Amino acid sequence: MKLDVSGSNDRMTRREFLRRICSKKDSRVIINKGKCTGCGRCTVDCPTRALILSRGGNTDVYQLSFRPDLCDTCGFCERSCPESCLQLAKEIAGSNTDKKAGVIFEDKMCRCIGCGLPLFPQAMMKIVISKVFKAGEPTWPFNLCPSCRAKSQFEGKRIEKGKT
Repeated sequence: MKLDVSGSNDRMTRREFLRRICSKKDSRVIINKGKCTGCGRCTVDCPTRALILSRGGNTDVYQLSFRPDLCDTCGFCERSCPESCLQLAKEIAGSNTDKKAGVIFEDKMCRCIGCGLPLFPQAMMKIVISKVFKAGEPTWPFNLCPSCRAKSQFEGKRIEKGKT
């Protein structure tokens, strides 16, 4: 954030700068873990990178972390969530909230049944199966990485059901 005392339009004026600092609120993210698929859309739309995706110490763990010190309570994360499972709770600045970064969602990764490459969180796989494949068996190999999917199509292999 750049401060311009002359009041030009391309930079923030001193008055605007002070208004933003004085109105800054502490925040925390409340997540419905039962609805979250781990798609990561909230991290893409967060302008301050307060929400980040990472792998835990174990490479089979997918983590969504929240850093409250970076959050400016803009609400982009809440509005961009396709499952509507995020809620941004705003609190008065200086309240007794925990300012430490923390994991708010964690799930195991599904791996490619061909090569073992991590693909997506298990929560996402459950949603894909329940929404896309309601009519019956999958017609495309969703549990294969793009390379193994291409190989299986050229080799004519049948994907075994139930391996994820």
